[in-house]
Amino acid sequence: MRKIRSPGRAYILTALSVFLPKYAYCQQQVADKTKEMFTPGLETTKKFIDMAVEFLVKYSFQVIGGVIVLIAGIFISKIAGNMLGRFLERHKVDITVSKFIVQIMKIVIVAFAGLIALGNFGITIMPFIAGLSVAGFGLTFALQGPLSNYAAGATLIFTKPFKVGDIIEVTGAIGEVADITLARTHLNTVDGTSIIIPNKQIVGEIIHNYTDFKKLDIKMGVSYESDAAKAIEIIKKIVRSNSRVAGKPEPKIGISEFADSSINIYARIWCKQADYWDLMFDINKSMRDEFQKQGIVIPFPQRDVHIYEEKKQ
Repeated sequence: MRKIRSPGRAYILTALSVFLPKYAYCQQQVADKTKEMFTPGLETTKKFIDMAVEFLVKYSFQVIGGVIVLIAGIFISKIAGNMLGRFLERHKVDITVSKFIVQIMKIVIVAFAGLIALGNFGITIMPFIAGLSVAGFGLTFALQGPLSNYAAGATLIFTKPFKVGDIIEVTGAIGEVADITLARTHLNTVDGTSIIIPNKQIVGEIIHNYTDFKKLDIKMGVSYESDAAKAIEIIKKIVRSNSRVAGKPEPKIGISEFADSSINIYARIWCKQADYWDLMFDINKSMRDEFQKQGIVIPFPQRDVHIYEEKKQ
């Protein structure tokens, strides 16, 4: 018997014969476009990799040598700085000056190592130095404010109006000098506050140096009915019996003014910075307690009012 071909199968074969060539053509077009898009990027990446490999092959030892020189310079600067610092300390050089010299030496060593490292990197040093000179000349005008701090710091370090550990008063701030650098001076106040003062604010100002002793002024008022001379003797006894009061300069105690409600007695004494607040609190309490025992009256502000009555004729 002869097989009869199905019409549906014939239609499918006919459709496939038409669709498959178009599908293959579309795939080829997509592949061509994809290759066209990514080929430039792949070529650029390949060129970059080739350049990096060529650079590493050609300059790898120079780069490694430059990095080693720079690291060695930093390491040597620290060792040399520590040695120089101990040497200056043994010879009792001022700590501010010694720190300045050590910092300058470290900068010089690191800068020298940096120039050698640049030479290993293949950079010509002389044009580089010339470029830095031109840039530095321009920066001096752009950074006049900050640079003036460095100039003022050098002045303070070498003229030495004060040193680390001194107690000074300048620009309204009082405290112990904790550190002096080229740019700023660091003070610690009695109450633990840290104050940073730019050096250009210090140079040219009046500086009070309380290195040995700090002045403490105490004022106490007594009534006009009380014995002022007895009150002065009581204060003198309290001051002399306190071990924190400096013997020299000698304390000054006497009547300072005749106020509206009291006779004011003034005491000027000197003490160490660390004892300032404790001494002031102690003396004030002692005066109050002793005045109360001895019958010396501490008056409060008062005013006498007199009323006159006119008699009618």
